[in-house]
Amino acid sequence: MISMIYARIRAFLALVGLVALTAVLAAFAGVHQMGARWLATADYSPDCDYIALLPAGAIPSPTMLMRSYQAAEEYRKNPKAKIVISHKTGAPIEKSTIWSIREELIFRGVPESAILLEKKAINTAEHAKYIKEGNFGDFRTDSYLIVTSPTHVRRSVMSFEAAGFAHVYAIAARARGGVEKMGSNHFLRYDIWYSLMQEIEVIREFVAIAYYRISGLA
Repeated sequence: MISMIYARIRAFLALVGLVALTAVLAAFAGVHQMGARWLATADYSPDCDYIALLPAGAIPSPTMLMRSYQAAEEYRKNPKAKIVISHKTGAPIEKSTIWSIREELIFRGVPESAILLEKKAINTAEHAKYIKEGNFGDFRTDSYLIVTSPTHVRRSVMSFEAAGFAHVYAIAARARGGVEKMGSNHFLRYDIWYSLMQEIEVIREFVAIAYYRISGLA
């Protein structure tokens, strides 16, 4: 009995090791990059009626700072647009995530009058649902530019289209900066770990898309 338990434990650990080794080799080879490019692909138009900023945590997280920066940049290209920040919010609103994002946009030059707040959504499907139900424009005739992270672009567009939005575009908020010389073994010290994190993110997003498809949310 005990030997059987040990054998199963060894088999389980061997399977875990095989999965981990496969993940490392795939990250080393950059296999996930093809999936990442597909997930970040969408039609883009700077001349939309509404910019839908989809939050991912509070300011000053790196992800949210990039999304806010990109939304402000899109507004500068098209100052006739309105920015809709969609995120569940509790009282007092002045201490909420959505308010800190609003303040970041104002800091980056977006006037208060151009910022609209949708305060119910807690996930991608609900962003589409409550922006539609909240009458933030006419989903049948107005155009919407989604600002989100690269791997989240595809599912966001699919969710808005599934909710009935007729004209949906998107742009990925990406990190920007120069290329610095970080010394030798840069790949082993930094790149391989970043590749592993991105690999997990890509897998998670494909699972989420599959769930949304099965649930009729995308």
